[in-house]
Formats: sequence, C-alpha cells, structure tokens
Amino acid sequence: MDRQLETMEFIQKSLGLNLFFLRIMKEHSLILEAGIAPKNTELVEAAGEFRNGFNKLLNEAVRMADGNVSPTVLESEEIVTELTLQAEEKTEELSGIDIDMTLTKMEMLLRSGREDPGLEDAVRRLNSQAIHLTRSLADFKTTVLNGVLNCKIFTYVLPTMIEHLREEADAYIECLEKLQQGIDPYQEKHIMGAKAFWDHIMAEHAQFVAHLLDPSEVKLVQQANRFAERFFRLAREAEWIKSRGRFNRYMRELMREEIRATRDIRNFKRTGEELILACQVRSIIIPLLADHILREANHFLAVMTNR
Repeated sequence: MDRQLETMEFIQKSLGLNLFFLRIMKEHSLILEAGIAPKNTELVEAAGEFRNGFNKLLNEAVRMADGNVSPTVLESEEIVTELTLQAEEKTEELSGIDIDMTLTKMEMLLRSGREDPGLEDAVRRLNSQAIHLTRSLADFKTTVLNGVLNCKIFTYVLPTMIEHLREEADAYIECLEKLQQGIDPYQEKHIMGAKAFWDHIMAEHAQFVAHLLDPSEVKLVQQANRFAERFFRLAREAEWIKSRGRFNRYMRELMREEIRATRDIRNFKRTGEELILACQVRSIIIPLLADHILREANHFLAVMTNR
C-alpha cells in the first residue's frame, strides 16, 4: 500500500512538479505555435491561448512556491537554468512571440524554508486546473498530429516530436492525479516505471537533436545518435527489471549507470545550448527548445538522486 503524504510533503511535491511541468507545457504550446504554418490561423491562435493559459497557472504556482518549495528542486535547475532568460530573449527576438520573462526572473529568486500548510486547498485547486488544461492541450496535440499524418497540416515540428510532447502531457497528468490522492509519484516502488519513461524521453531528445542539426555538424550528430542508443538500451533494462520485480542488486547497478548517462547527456545539452546562443552551430533548434530539454535532463537527474 502506498504511504500517504503529509500536508507539507503534498504542498512541496505539488508545487515542485507544477513549477517544472507548467513551464514545460507552456513551451510545448510555444513550439507548436511557432512551428505550425501560418495558413492554419485557428491552430496557431489556439496554441497561443494554451501558452497564455499555462503562463497564468505558472504565475500562480510561483507565487505560492516562494518559501514552500523543496530546496532540492530549486538546486536542481529543473525550473530555470542560468541560460533560460537568455534563451527566452533570443527566442522572442527570432519568433516574434511574446514571452513573459518577468515570470522567469521571479523563479530565479524563489526560496525555500517558510512552509505554509494553509496552502493545501489552493494547491489542490491548482493541481485540478493544471490537469484540466493539460488534458485539453494533449487533445490539441492529437488534433495537430492527426492533421500532419493525414497531410492536412504542415508544421516544422516532427510527428514523433508531437507524440513525444503528448506523452509528456500524459505523464504530467498521471503525476498530478497521484498527488491528488496523496501519493508520491516518484516513490521508490514506482521508480523503474518513471525511469523507463524518462529514458525514452532522453533517447528521443537525442534523436531530435540529431535531426534538427545541419548535416554538416557530423560530430554532434554522431554524439546525439550514440546518446539515443544508450538511453534506449537503459529503458529496455529498466523495463526488464520492472517486469521481474528484481529491485535489489540489478536496480542499484542500473541506477549508477543511469546517473552517469544522465549527467553525460545533460552536459551535452548544456554545451549545445551554449553553442546555439553563441550562434556557433548550424541547426534549426530554437534556443528555448535547447534550454527546455536541458531542464528535462536536470529533472530526471533529480528524480534519480534526490527523490
């Protein structure tokens, strides 16, 4: 039976998850908004509405989180990195899409330590609102994907990436639903399932990087492909352990390898973002996407080491 979270555990874990995923969902909306052909005005506008909706919820989460979020979340750089603001500035310049950088600056100033158990009801409402909006976004992603696969919509976003964005939305909803039931979504008994999911996400990130880099960037493309192979293998091993329930020696060995691999891909992504921001690499990767996938690596590393 799952252990029930105490009030402050529920508040901290909910706010930490929302700070990470609400920004991720906001950026998914921006990626679709920027990537869908202008001809599809209604879809572009709908993506912009989702972006604004998630920005509003993130604003609420940030205001509640000050003093009430776990220090491990703040230290992990899964909410913002030292490059996020610069990536937003450049992405706004390149895309013409307005980005709320004031919110990013507020996140950079977040602190832990106050702990207000009176926030429980407000946090539950935020979780509920986030579930509802994320379900709607997942449905929107399905609409766009079907349009692309049926050759009715053109977008610069790869079909597999749209599926990837939808899977992350589903994972966010699942985590929030567990929290609403008082269950830690990343507790140890469920960690192999979470690990297999994030292994697939890391592997697909590497594939996307390889496909969005210019073919002339041979070395970087080769590195990205090697990361994809590495994380797909780790995912298969996690699924094998999960199916057999062998969590002792096998799990410890795999977790050590996992942490090494995740640190390696995090460093690769950070270097890639720095190169993109310095205009020193040929690619069609927008700066905020580079920061986005870096934060997801930071989140996965935090799940493996701190939660």
